[in-house]
Amino acid sequence: MIDKVFAILMLLLTWNAVRQEDLKPGDHIYTYRLHGLYTHHGIYIGEGYVIHFTRTGVNQTCLDCFRREGEKLHPLHLYAYGRPLLEYWLTRWGTRTTLPDTKSSQEVVNNARELHQGNNFGEYDLINNNCEHFASFCRTGVRASAQTAMVNACEGKIKSVKEWAIKLPQRIKFSLTWVNKRIHRLSEFTQKFFTAQII
Repeated sequence: MIDKVFAILMLLLTWNAVRQEDLKPGDHIYTYRLHGLYTHHGIYIGEGYVIHFTRTGVNQTCLDCFRREGEKLHPLHLYAYGRPLLEYWLTRWGTRTTLPDTKSSQEVVNNARELHQGNNFGEYDLINNNCEHFASFCRTGVRASAQTAMVNACEGKIKSVKEWAIKLPQRIKFSLTWVNKRIHRLSEFTQKFFTAQII
C-alpha cells in the first residue's frame, strides 16, 4: 500500500518535461510563462513546428518561438489526458485533465491545421477561449481549460451571490409584509379574544 501511495506521489510531482527529439506529431505541449504563473499550450505538428492560439489568432511557429519568453527558452512539457480526479486536483492546473484522449495523432494534427488555415477558433479570451481551450479541443473535441476552470466556477458563484443580493431587499420587504400581516391578525385575534372575555 505504501509503495502505491509513494508511486502516486512521485507521479504527481513529475513535471512531464520532454526533449524536442521525443515529441510526436499531435502531442499537446505547454511551457511555463511569467515565472510559472501560467502555462502556454499548443499542438506539436512535426518537423519542429507548433500550432497554438494567441491574441492574434491561430498561429504556426517554430518550437523555439513557442518556448521563448523574452530571451529565455522554457522547457517543453507534455499535457496529460485521462488522469484520475485526485491527481487532477493535487497537481498544478494547466498540466493535465480528466478528459479522455479521444483522437488519433493524425486527427489532432489535421484539426490544428484546419483551425490554423481558417483562423477560425473564435476571438481569444483569457478565461473562456484561450490556448489551452484550443489544444484541448484539437485533442478531444471539447474546449476545456484546467487553468481557468476555477475562475469559471468562482464566476458562477459570484453571479449567483450577486443575484441573491439583488433580490434580498425584495425578500426582506416580502418577509416584513408577511410578518406585519401576521402581527395585525394576531392583534385582531387578541383584541377579539379579550373583548369576548370581558363581555
